Amino acid sequence: MADKEKEKPPSFAAMLAQVRPRTDVEAAETLRKVIEAVKATGKVGSITIRLDVKPADGLMDAVVVYDRITQKVPEKTREGSMAFITRDGDLSRTDPGAMPLWEEEVRDAGMDFDRQSGEIKEAPEA
Repeated sequence: MADKEKEKPPSFAAMLAQVRPRTDVEAAETLRKVIEAVKATGKVGSITIRLDVKPADGLMDAVVVYDRITQKVPEKTREGSMAFITRDGDLSRTDPGAMPLWEEEVRDAGMDFDRQSGEIKEAPEA
């Protein structure tokens, strides 16, 4: 029975911790970030741990192990904003072709108006 125990490979985590001691810690930290983003967004995230094994130059019984940890962190969906294109090709939150509804908009549009009646005396060229 003792011989069969020796034939079993060690656990992956134990082997990784021995050969690449910081990789398991970095992977755990990365997984935490992904989990937080998944909780915040309700979307899918992922973490990939890649190990590349290369023959060691000039040594028959040795290899060099490289690791790479990548993550796909989900992002919150960003809402769009409505904008109108001005005559000059800029963007504006207000429709440049519509009459202003509020005193601030009238003032911002450079219009001369009667504060008592709200009548626009002179509008800038459209």
